[in-house]
Amino acid sequence: MKLTWILRLTAASVLLTAVIAGCKKDTSVKTPPEIAHFTNETGGTYFITGQGVTWKIPVGFTTVSNVDRTISVSVTSPTGAQQGTDYTLNSNKITIPAGKAVDSITVTGSYTNYQAGKKDTLIFRIQDAKGANTEEYNSVYTLFMRGPCFDGDVENINAMAGTYANAVDADDPKYTVTVSNFTMTGAKTATATINNLWDWFGAVTATFDWTDATNTKVVIARQLTGVSYAAGQPVSIRTSPNQPNKFSVCNNRISLVVDIIIENYFGPGQAALWKGNYAMIINR
Repeated sequence: MKLTWILRLTAASVLLTAVIAGCKKDTSVKTPPEIAHFTNETGGTYFITGQGVTWKIPVGFTTVSNVDRTISVSVTSPTGAQQGTDYTLNSNKITIPAGKAVDSITVTGSYTNYQAGKKDTLIFRIQDAKGANTEEYNSVYTLFMRGPCFDGDVENINAMAGTYANAVDADDPKYTVTVSNFTMTGAKTATATINNLWDWFGAVTATFDWTDATNTKVVIARQLTGVSYAAGQPVSIRTSPNQPNKFSVCNNRISLVVDIIIENYFGPGQAALWKGNYAMIINR
């Protein structure tokens, strides 16, 4: 009996040793390979708004070294941008100093070439990094280059949606207007809802038109405002014809000159122009 227990204990001890050995093997730590990559982001939009305005693209390694290391990049442009003409780089080969993991590529766009609305795309690819892996993680960076903002260059009309806390007019120097529900009605036209014009009116529908890039327009067709005049007559609004009713995606501004109309003022079907050519500026 005693011998049997000794044999059992010995077998258990061998099994425990095997389990511990197995656990140690499974929890061994491997050092990850060194990777060269563009850090954090895969792209950006660079607005060239003046001479000397630059864009920096962070690039580096996943580890820190005690020696200098270099990363070589290639640049292509599907839109035909030319290095040395449309843009310059500080270098196509970036040196990461000893003790650092990240540095940056500096891109300088030609303000002269882009100030008239030119657009380009640059694609940066890591080509060589002195033995480090260059394709495992974030090895491509896409840069969209644009000139100064132009009101007629509307890429996304929804950028005009939101709260405008600095609306002003002659009667009420500051109030809040909301713009929402943009719906495309054509390639360069859309409708939207504007609420609280004149710090009083309900939701009205406006048409935004940027067909002419040099003359953006906002048109409010004659419609009820949801409020009434003193004797209960409905109040309507419309943009005044032949006035500079426009919007700016660059400044987030809507400029309106409107007519405010009292419906049925002189009897059924008769209206009176309460205010004409009445200016409103709607700012963020």
